[in-house]
Amino acid sequence: MAQIIPNKKALAEQPLKVGQPLGAALAFLGTDQAMPLMHAAQGCSAFAKVFLIQHFHEPIPMQSTAMDPISTVMGSDENLVQAFTNICKTHRPKLIGLLTSGLTEAQGCDIEHAVKVFQESHPNYKHTAIIPVNTPDFYGSLETGYASAVEAMIKHLVPTKAPSSARRKRINILASHMLTPADVDLLKQYVEAFGLTPVVIPDLSLSLDGFLATQDFSSLSQGGCTVTQIKTLGQGLATIVVGRSLERAANMLLERSQIPTEIFPHIHTLEQTDRLIMLLSKISGRKVPDSITRSRGQLCDALIDSHTQLGGKTAALAMEADHLTAFSALFASVNITPSVVIAPCNQPQLASLAVDEVKIGDLYDLQQQAQQHDVDLLVSNSHANSIAKQLNIPLLRVGIPIHDHFGSFAKSFIGYAGIRATLFELSNLLRHEVHSIPVYHSRFKQDLSQIQVQV
Repeated sequence: MAQIIPNKKALAEQPLKVGQPLGAALAFLGTDQAMPLMHAAQGCSAFAKVFLIQHFHEPIPMQSTAMDPISTVMGSDENLVQAFTNICKTHRPKLIGLLTSGLTEAQGCDIEHAVKVFQESHPNYKHTAIIPVNTPDFYGSLETGYASAVEAMIKHLVPTKAPSSARRKRINILASHMLTPADVDLLKQYVEAFGLTPVVIPDLSLSLDGFLATQDFSSLSQGGCTVTQIKTLGQGLATIVVGRSLERAANMLLERSQIPTEIFPHIHTLEQTDRLIMLLSKISGRKVPDSITRSRGQLCDALIDSHTQLGGKTAALAMEADHLTAFSALFASVNITPSVVIAPCNQPQLASLAVDEVKIGDLYDLQQQAQQHDVDLLVSNSHANSIAKQLNIPLLRVGIPIHDHFGSFAKSFIGYAGIRATLFELSNLLRHEVHSIPVYHSRFKQDLSQIQVQV
């Protein structure tokens, strides 16, 4: 059990936390033909949009209700009606994800009521699902905003009554924000290798995987799970949940679908990946394919190759709770000690981490504690790069945003292949950037340049 050290500072000196609206927008972007709509001033949505563009290097669809001082004081329901009408009329989305900000939450706007009034007064737009979710940015973080959006999609789209029919090959997967598009893609490959059909909620592997579409430009999200797939989640054979932040969404889906549910805190270790593969083998009734067995063997070899480089090292981690759970377990499996653990906000799963304490804080706390504990490695997003340079230690970039490296969305950290790649990256970071091995010169080396060769 880890001791949670609360944050007593009045402000964040070097912010680590990413706001809830951005996390919720990310979840909605994993749905096909969707439009995140932020009920806020234009600057709020512009900031979130730039954040995601810098991370994914892709066009990000997002709209704002553009609140001004008058609507902030006098009420903003009219802004919502106008925004819904314009988006439905112009873009014809399958889904609108309505997010709030600190401004509208402080105003006390009832977005559930506003959506209900719009849908009753505009039946011609009934084919567009509107999912409201409260995401005040003075509370929680990207992780809680993302989880709230997934929960809202299940709440508003999945029928409360369990369906009478079932699709015997469908596997529902609730994917945490910590899974990159490449992670989701690998997870789907595992499921398909057993003859099953995965339906991932949200599915970023089809919408933000860097695919250059051949059709004309679309102002909506392109790819991802469909609204129909979400509505029929209750017909699945089983549900697999990755990330403890989605436990509430998983419980809600379980109540409505009554289908078996298995929760994985992460798939970042050999143990948890083995558990997933054996679960899929049990569900499908098939043996583990040779390709997966070979991939496991490659990971075992990587563990042997890298153990002398990684064993005994110390690390400082500053990430969301799901990421902290995953990487503290991975580091424990290769004998790296997480000496410093910083989280942007308190979450229930933090208390179960196998570390002495977790500090709720920011990157300034990371810098101070990393100096005190003389750690060998930092693990955080790109904002910790300047700290890594000051301390002259390597940085493993994890989370959002990663704006100073290309292809972060294409990196996989999970499964046998992803863990193997992560171990190699860690070994190379610690070997070349900190403790580079000088070229060996024998003391018996002779200077042959003085020898004259007769031809």
